[in-house]
Amino acid sequence: MEIFSKKRFLILIGVLLKITVPLYFLFNPSGQLIFPKCPIYQHLGVYCSGCGSQRAIHDLLHLNILDAIGHNLLLLPALTLIIIELCMRFFRPEKKSLFYYRKAPIIILIVILVFTILRNIKMYPFEYLAP
Repeated sequence: MEIFSKKRFLILIGVLLKITVPLYFLFNPSGQLIFPKCPIYQHLGVYCSGCGSQRAIHDLLHLNILDAIGHNLLLLPALTLIIIELCMRFFRPEKKSLFYYRKAPIIILIVILVFTILRNIKMYPFEYLAP
């Protein structure tokens, strides 16, 4: 028997969503002590690829899409890829995963690294990528 069967995985995702979605909807992560701070930014002073994601999730839950994009440009494409991947796995398991292709992880890694470097350049137009 699999430890992580589809049913258990869906239950786990459901429980996590029931906890986190109301939390991010009700509380703005800006200035709240209950939300974790980015350790990379705190210790190194540079923005990682995930910086601004909590505020972006809060904005998405309030349908402020432009504000969410302003906090983290990669969050929307990442969430889209995750949702597509989960739907493909559960509803079309015979189809190949988006990540099955050999170059997909390399392309994703390059996009994340380039985004991280560009958002830390403090000059126009890259300063708009900072959260």
